[in-house]
Amino acid sequence: MQLSRAQWLDQGLLTLAEKGPQFVKIDVLCQELGVTKGSFYHHFNHHADFVSGLLDHWESTHTRQLIETVAGVATTRERAERLSQLVYSKDMRPEVAMRAWGKSHPEVAARVNAVDAQRLKYLTELAVSMGANEKQAQLLARMGYAQLVGIQHLHEYITADEAAEMDQALHAMVYAQIQGHS
Repeated sequence: MQLSRAQWLDQGLLTLAEKGPQFVKIDVLCQELGVTKGSFYHHFNHHADFVSGLLDHWESTHTRQLIETVAGVATTRERAERLSQLVYSKDMRPEVAMRAWGKSHPEVAARVNAVDAQRLKYLTELAVSMGANEKQAQLLARMGYAQLVGIQHLHEYITADEAAEMDQALHAMVYAQIQGHS
């Protein structure tokens, strides 16, 4: 069976989320996918190459693709709401696992920091587009992002519906704050 690069990377994220970074190894992934190492080496030169690819894949599927998906939404407020729907519909376990892995792996830590910066920049731009000044927009973006990261870490205690309710409440407060200072 010939697996695609994306299938390997999807399995890598799943393994990371379910078992931790110590299991993101060639042998383990081959066993989980029921293939030989030859299949792995068809797509990756070595484990470090796989880790770099995994980081790219995570950034793409959990950040860039979401931003691209909402780019065509008519209004900024609708764009922000649609982005939230997409974000909260994703499996949050890879996010938590990636942050934890970054504590012991410098390349992962650097990518998590870069992704955080990219996301905060986008959220700030959304808030500015809704009428916030730059300082207010940065504060609102950080509040929303801190809520997301907190929910990711508390996924066992906060249901998807509760997360959506919390996000809707924050959106309402943010929008009211922006309108009150326009």
